[in-house]
Amino acid sequence: MVNNIGAVILAAGNSSRMGKCKFLLPMFNGLTFIENIIQVFTDYGITNIVVVTQDKYISDLEDVCMSFSNKPFFVVNDSPENERFYSLQLGIKALQNSEYSFIHNADSPFIDLQTLELLSLNKNNADYICPVNDNKGGHPILINKSTMKYLLNSPMNANLKEVLSSKQKLNLLVDNKLITVDIDTPEEYKNYFNLTTW
Repeated sequence: MVNNIGAVILAAGNSSRMGKCKFLLPMFNGLTFIENIIQVFTDYGITNIVVVTQDKYISDLEDVCMSFSNKPFFVVNDSPENERFYSLQLGIKALQNSEYSFIHNADSPFIDLQTLELLSLNKNNADYICPVNDNKGGHPILINKSTMKYLLNSPMNANLKEVLSSKQKLNLLVDNKLITVDIDTPEEYKNYFNLTTW
């Protein structure tokens, strides 16, 4: 059962190194990064999906998410200078009736159902669970309700890794080596996709 699990997708960055909005880049399957991430969460049965973004991206997100019957809830980070942790707090605050939450970065497009299932099966075994491949942590992570509350009560400019250091962590080895990949630059995008639409 996944009806008590939500998902927060962090998509409020400026994509300065990419030069264009990262989560709107296309993948091989014809979907953009953000569409693919939402689709995998939806396929797994997650119905409570929150996307934290900047106001300037709302119209684009509404367009690309139009075909989803289970539409995500958009939250605007009106202070993007406060960066990722503040976006995370906004996303967690917007989740309704979720005892657990996946946390995923919009520039990590290689999400898969098997990883979600493995994390979900172990959701009661730690405060937060991280998928690992080749000794590197990846995405998404899964956090429990107490950790969600702890993050909300932390300073908005905190460092996520430092805040989570006081919480019980479980690393889970997964087969998908791409869970550790963030696409931040045109070179990285071309390296993984080699698409001519740049």
